Amino acid sequence: MLDRVDPASRTDPNRRIILADLLAELAESEQVTLPSTRSYERSEHPPLPKFVTLPVTGEASAPRRQIVWHPTLSWVPESRVSPSQHDRLVEVNAWLHSTPNPLPVPHRERSLEIFGDEKVLDRLLATGMFGPGRLTLELLATYRATVRFTSELVGEGDILLVVENSDTFDSLVHALRSRSDHRVSLVAWGAGGAFEASVLSIARLDRAVNDVAYFGDVDAKGIKIPANAASLAAQHGLPTIRPAIGLYTALLDRGRRRSGQKPVSPEVAEGLVRWLPPEHRDAVKSCLASGVRLAQEAVGRDYLTTEETWLSDLR
Repeated sequence: MLDRVDPASRTDPNRRIILADLLAELAESEQVTLPSTRSYERSEHPPLPKFVTLPVTGEASAPRRQIVWHPTLSWVPESRVSPSQHDRLVEVNAWLHSTPNPLPVPHRERSLEIFGDEKVLDRLLATGMFGPGRLTLELLATYRATVRFTSELVGEGDILLVVENSDTFDSLVHALRSRSDHRVSLVAWGAGGAFEASVLSIARLDRAVNDVAYFGDVDAKGIKIPANAASLAAQHGLPTIRPAIGLYTALLDRGRRRSGQKPVSPEVAEGLVRWLPPEHRDAVKSCLASGVRLAQEAVGRDYLTTEETWLSDLR
């Protein structure tokens, strides 16, 4: 480089110093970026970088290849999407052009086929890329596979009570079958995180339900599961998934504080507890921030069969 800009310096004994000063000036004016000190050649003084990085400018960058958009993606050139979303749309475009009559498959299979990652569609479904006049599951010939959850009939009411863990599910089935002073029709086992996949099966239940209550552990995962399921249920016009307030009240009162969880930042905790009723949020935020969890098994069968306050919002 120095030979081209200052050929007279070839015989100058201070040539290395001249080059070092020139590079420093270029770096100061942001015309080049110098590497870390580990990437310097130090056989002589002053040390010199082994390489420099040139900035990418509009003139220097390669022109973007003209994309022939599939007719169903004609909205893309006029839309405001982020660079990463644009790249995903390019992948969708290539798939649409190469797959004229696709066989409908579950959405994670399609996500793996298009993007090479089975969970990309899960993330994109929550963005503005999906909606009327944009991407749809139908356009991608895919659908959310609806896994049925295990449920037990416990009464003649209109409430579906979903429970995170199997033992508490069993205890609630026995407790509710032993009494008639409630509106719970079915108790379902959410099977932990599987509830996010099975929530749409609410529409396939043999009995009509107008109210869906959920009860799980007090920890980040235990709160995130129903919050995500509630969002998905709302998108599909299903009943609102709400906390089983009486059961959570009992858990916050009776639960054994077990440490060992990764503490949750105040910002993340604030977002998670929005699904809960206001009266529970501070207590749950305190648990999340201190890395404490409360297992729902603390609300066991002995308590459920002898007490009534937990039924407050299930009557």
